[in-house]
Amino acid sequence: MSIASEQPDMTEEEALQQAKTEGLTLLKAKNKAGYFGVHRNKAGYPKPFQAGVRNGGKLVYLGVFSTAEEAALCIARSPEGQAASKRAAATESAPASLTSEEALRRAEAEGLTLLVAKNQAGFFGVHRNQSCKSKSYEAKVSRSGKPVYLGQLTGRTLTLTLTLTR
Repeated sequence: MSIASEQPDMTEEEALQQAKTEGLTLLKAKNKAGYFGVHRNKAGYPKPFQAGVRNGGKLVYLGVFSTAEEAALCIARSPEGQAASKRAAATESAPASLTSEEALRRAEAEGLTLLVAKNQAGFFGVHRNQSCKSKSYEAKVSRSGKPVYLGQLTGRTLTLTLTLTR
């Protein structure tokens, strides 16, 4: 039994208010529960939502909850949830996607050269991401012999390439 499930149940509104009071972000997700790390239990469980995070590649169970928001609050309080929130904030503050034409104009205006390559993306350091269909391209380079991951983007190879050339 987890410490979280020994505390009294919170309503959806109470969990949202508590997150706001604590300055925490409940990360939305495209899953049935609607939140990062929150999953619905099978029918018949008294508390229909469970929270879990990954730590060092292992799933860490955080407890079961009456509402998805309460489970999301538990995750938001965890170090893994806080790290995920920081990553999401960094992604949101990333520069907006450019069309191919906009990226070419910006590169030219900044005096940058986009390096053409014989790969599916057509540019150096940009590759098709086979494991993630929603983010179809990724940028990687090598610095001092070590691979450096620069990011993912949905179908905007020139925007990624522009990032690479800076």
